[in-house]
Amino acid sequence: MNASVDPAGTVRHVAEHPWFEGAARLGFVANGILHATLGVLAVVVAAGRKAEADQGGAMGALANQPFGMVLLWICAIGALLLGLWSMAQAFLPEKKLKERLKSAATSISFLAVGFTFGRFAAGNPSDSGKTASSFSGELMQTGLGRALLIAIGLGMLVMAGYYIYKGAAKKFLEDLRGSGNKEVSRAVKFSGMLGYPAKGAVLGAVGLLFIVATVQRDPEEASGIDGALKAIQDQPFGPVALIAIGAGLVCYAVFLMFRARYDRME
Repeated sequence: MNASVDPAGTVRHVAEHPWFEGAARLGFVANGILHATLGVLAVVVAAGRKAEADQGGAMGALANQPFGMVLLWICAIGALLLGLWSMAQAFLPEKKLKERLKSAATSISFLAVGFTFGRFAAGNPSDSGKTASSFSGELMQTGLGRALLIAIGLGMLVMAGYYIYKGAAKKFLEDLRGSGNKEVSRAVKFSGMLGYPAKGAVLGAVGLLFIVATVQRDPEEASGIDGALKAIQDQPFGPVALIAIGAGLVCYAVFLMFRARYDRME
């Protein structure tokens, strides 16, 4: 007589396995490398030099470095592992609905980043700006599509506000285990307080571009992070603001490196 299988118990066993949890932390490192490169590209754009300051541009820049393809594969594996780990967390029945939804959203985000890293590593890159414009152009053909685009833009503005609040209020510390080293603790606070608002500023700019593009019915305006950063550059004091955002994204990358070590993984 076969013993009954407990799916929830199996998911819990996999999700809580020390090896799986430890390997999934590599996803934070991958995300940190991505944001650090984005930050550098933002400063390059602020200096008036031509650069594609978005996810695709960052991965392309990494690919051009010595051992860049190896790095891309490592980042792809790390992001995919963190996405799978988060997906497993979303299926744990003892977690609250809010926590499960958060894990599901995190899973989708990191799986998408992992697949994008994988595409670049396999020599099949994509232009994220053109993809965003094409996606927007298709949706703008119908009233429902335009409403969805505005909803996406508003959602990104809400996310931007949350990131800014999380950084200013130090709420990011709730995601971490404490460090016994005071210098490390100060570095974590400093990088998070500067990094989260910078990330929020980028998300807010992208969200505004989606809304403006929809109102003007110009899909070229909805060109993702690259378009958002270059729109900031075109404003009064734009280069200064862009340098500040770039430095903030590098700080966010540093925080993600700390998070790889100290995240509660719950």
